[in-house]
Amino acid sequence: MRPRGNTQEDYLVRMIRQAAELLRQLRRRLLRSEQSAETIRHDAAAAIDLLLGAQAIVLGVVDPVSAVQLVGHPAIVGLWTALLDVEADASEASGDATVAMQRRARAEALRLAARHVWGDTDAGPIDADTLAPLEQPES
Repeated sequence: MRPRGNTQEDYLVRMIRQAAELLRQLRRRLLRSEQSAETIRHDAAAAIDLLLGAQAIVLGVVDPVSAVQLVGHPAIVGLWTALLDVEADASEASGDATVAMQRRARAEALRLAARHVWGDTDAGPIDADTLAPLEQPES
């Protein structure tokens, strides 16, 4: 993998921080039942689209290993899977057990693929307060 320029890395850091903040807010809203679970579910899906950008549709349908390789960074995959978990929780709360099960299965498959691609990254739960400086994953 070639080194990223400062501008590209700065953008990546800002995008990750923004998605992590959205994740924190969605978790809080879901726990406090501030809004309908269906609204939170849609907002989680929108946060995934924001995080993954133009590739979101493709990344949602390719096999997990390919998706992880295309994403290219453990922190982004970690946020993606955490947002899928929120979407699953909100789906379950709104009575859609089938979608909840699908989102949880996809999140787990992506986590397994990430471990296969990068090994254990020792990354704990991802949120806006615990983001570590970005490191370049080895390819």
